[in-house]
Amino acid sequence: MKIYNEEKTQELNEQDLDFTLGYLKSDKRLLAHHDAVEGRNAVYADRIVEEENGGISVYKDLVSPAVEAKEEWAEYENIQVYIPYTAEELKERADKKRHAELKAELEKVMEDIGQEQLGIVRDDYSEKKARAAVIINELRVLEGKAPREVVV
Repeated sequence: MKIYNEEKTQELNEQDLDFTLGYLKSDKRLLAHHDAVEGRNAVYADRIVEEENGGISVYKDLVSPAVEAKEEWAEYENIQVYIPYTAEELKERADKKRHAELKAELEKVMEDIGQEQLGIVRDDYSEKKARAAVIINELRVLEGKAPREVVV
């Protein structure tokens, strides 16, 4: 399937597309417009032939074939259009990605802190606690909340 720019003026190569900066959307492109056709019956002409035995034969010769009536119609091609993300959409995507990364890291850090609380001694307990506080505050900012004060 062909891929075009947003204005459908230039065909693009899939290798040249950066899907981190835009996406593909299905669309159609007009190939040709066909006018309506008025229907008409076939037209025949009589041809009279005098046979050798003195008889007369009448033949109907086709002068113009019948034409079926058709309404006007358009011929389209299925295409894809590359739509670049807006600055807002790019920021939103980056924030969602960062949010997911932080959630995964926080889960790991909280698991390590939980092990320390259960008596499994880890050397980096205070570092993990401080990192958890930083992650939580960054998540709060991404969610539109105010960061909390970190007490050391």
